[in-house]
Amino acid sequence: MSPVLIGFSVFAAGVFALIGLFAEWHYRQLPELPTQPANLPTSSVEVIVPARNEAATIERVTASLLALHYPTFLVTVIDDHSTDNTAMLAVGVGANVIRLEAEPPPGWTGKCNACDQGARRSEADWLLFTDADTYHTPDSLTCAVAYAESHHLDAISLLLRQECVGFWDRLILPLAYQNYFAVLRPSKPAFNGQYILIRRSVYNESGGFGAVRGRVMEDVALAELLADQGYKTALLNGHQVASVRMYADLSALLHGMTKTAFTAARDRGAVGWLLGSVTFIGVFVIAMFAYGVLSGQTPLIGAALLICAVNGLGLLPWLSRFGVRPTYAALNLIGIGVLWLIGMVGTFRALRGVGVRWKDRVIIETR
Repeated sequence: MSPVLIGFSVFAAGVFALIGLFAEWHYRQLPELPTQPANLPTSSVEVIVPARNEAATIERVTASLLALHYPTFLVTVIDDHSTDNTAMLAVGVGANVIRLEAEPPPGWTGKCNACDQGARRSEADWLLFTDADTYHTPDSLTCAVAYAESHHLDAISLLLRQECVGFWDRLILPLAYQNYFAVLRPSKPAFNGQYILIRRSVYNESGGFGAVRGRVMEDVALAELLADQGYKTALLNGHQVASVRMYADLSALLHGMTKTAFTAARDRGAVGWLLGSVTFIGVFVIAMFAYGVLSGQTPLIGAALLICAVNGLGLLPWLSRFGVRPTYAALNLIGIGVLWLIGMVGTFRALRGVGVRWKDRVIIETR
């Protein structure tokens, strides 16, 4: 094997090793939401669930929210002009439902508009925005509000446990989250849009989702907005109190991940750089392995497998957290190849300015 390929192999193995180490380090720095709060909160909460064509999941999330052990709360589903029976199913479970009969105003994404419509109608002390594909344990809201109030925070957000059900979930999501945590700085303001708890007064004063109405990654934008205005926020590990199944099938996964890649390409920040460099290395390793097999060059095959093993070792903790069998670590380069394709599509759409498709809408980001 040539010195160039030897050098590349060492470099690639080193990059994957560093990604694994940084991801694990950053994850372990994230505070974990206590599940045994010292004080039981009494503040009122309105739980707002933006939902568009969520007939497959709305009953599960609504039922889990209505079963919360909390003294004063209301569950409101904002039906965002759905074309299925999302609203009817939510009403059947017992949720308060607000139907939005029109498309979002110009310059608004659907989710920002739905969340803001719910917030503006609320009179509760706290607002909890949570997605329609989530599931909540009965004590989750008590734990979240107690933590926010005892730490004198204006808003908190939780990272939820990922429910990996199908093959593509198990292949892609642990790898994607490892990459995300590799560049996540715990000191930098960040939210997870699947679970954002915010004081209603702070929401109104800051402008809330209305102030970030055109952003595709509205959660990141909202966290930055609150930090810029001097509010105290926190991102916590909430794996023990809530979970989410983000994508029902491969099509939904591809659309959702393309949305993330689209935003990373537009921002041209650390996430975009990491996605581009790591997937390029992974695709090159795949090509090196394929060429080695076709040409019968054992050293090339061995080098590619060694790089694959280094990357797979770094993935093992994430596979365990998401309930995925360790054998999926052996397929990590296939996952990288899929992420590369997703990244290329997202980058192309960002450069063309044509937006991304999500929930049967084309979203064109405005700032």
